[in-house]
Amino acid sequence: MRRSRPQVWSWNLSPEGDEGSIWLTWLVRLRWIAVVAQLVTLGFTFGLLDSAEVVLPLLGATMGVLVVANLWAMRVLAVDDRPVREDLLLAQLGLDVAVLTVFFLMAGGPENSFTTLYLIHVAMAAVMLAPWRAAALAGFVVVAYVTLHVWHLPLHLERHSLPERTLRELGDLLAFTITTTAVSAFVVALSRSLRQQKQQLLEARDRTARTDRLRSVGTLAAGAAHELNTPLSTIGLRIRRVARRHDDDDTRRDLDVVRTQLERCKQVVDQLLVGAGDPSAADIERRPLAALVRQAVTLWSKGSPLKVHVEDASEGLVVEVPRIAFVQALINLLENAREAQDEVGCFDPLVLRVLRDDAYGVVEVVDRGCGLPERSDQVGEPFFTTKTTGTGLGVYVARAVADGAGGGLRYLRGTPRGTVARWWFPEAQRRSA
Repeated sequence: MRRSRPQVWSWNLSPEGDEGSIWLTWLVRLRWIAVVAQLVTLGFTFGLLDSAEVVLPLLGATMGVLVVANLWAMRVLAVDDRPVREDLLLAQLGLDVAVLTVFFLMAGGPENSFTTLYLIHVAMAAVMLAPWRAAALAGFVVVAYVTLHVWHLPLHLERHSLPERTLRELGDLLAFTITTTAVSAFVVALSRSLRQQKQQLLEARDRTARTDRLRSVGTLAAGAAHELNTPLSTIGLRIRRVARRHDDDDTRRDLDVVRTQLERCKQVVDQLLVGAGDPSAADIERRPLAALVRQAVTLWSKGSPLKVHVEDASEGLVVEVPRIAFVQALINLLENAREAQDEVGCFDPLVLRVLRDDAYGVVEVVDRGCGLPERSDQVGEPFFTTKTTGTGLGVYVARAVADGAGGGLRYLRGTPRGTVARWWFPEAQRRSA
């Protein structure tokens, strides 16, 4: 699968893609500015050049070199999937400095106001390259600037209709404007990129923290399952002994009820890890999203008098999820929605929407209950709950199941009241790709 490349014509320094391709993309953008600046300089000094019949073709060739180099760099970004090395970046920056030097040698040398364009390349090298490579380019710039002092063709300012002082002031102003604009745009884009990367890092840390807490819950569940298995086995043994000693009808009926409940307890213990939100505790299955939702609704409806109105607009979308964990998590969301409505005395049917959103399947549980708490940002954190009885793990488990499948969970405020639990999963084909 191809890496995501930054868009050459976008002025946002996207943090996607390898670092070298990002820098090369930005170098392409600023090089177009350099070409425009040289065209402006040429137009500004056209009638002031010395030996114009020789200099003009040479200056045109230097701009042609920049254009060809830029087109080649754009092709590298569009076609080549390999990471862009720093050596290539150094060579590209060095080419820019060399072309600028030739340009200034033909157009006034150090007296040309546009020599401040050197600073753009020094700033870019300091950010893009390793310290020794940045120092090498800075040294090259110094050598180039000294060369301009040693030899250059002069500009004949006296040929212009404007006074020499006015020409110098206009040139300084234009050069300063181009340089500061380019450096400012680069620094602003870099700052935005760093903020985006910081946000991504914080989100990654948050996901890692949630995973660690989930593992802790799974460890507790495993320990509880191990501890409960022993007394449950003992109870089963004692039931068999009691059945052998007492063979009357009343005892058999009572023991049948006890066995049924014991089997139910064993099933709960067997699914304890799954119920704790550990996707590895169940096999991943590929199922239609709507079918999984109907299975969960059927199981939940057996123990709840509240009705559920299911709206299926998923178009048969298929997802890959741990089926048992998915069903249990959706039951938790439905139970939370029912309890939220109970708090305000609302007995309207719950609305459960199954939607397709591009390459994602979305399950929305809509209630008309008490709404989100003031600390809504903590909803989904383990052991956070606004109920007097509860562990706060229901929403956390649902979020963990979605995260494990590449999706997510978000609670939104309903209209005019209540909440919407938006739970989404990637389509199976998309997830495999």
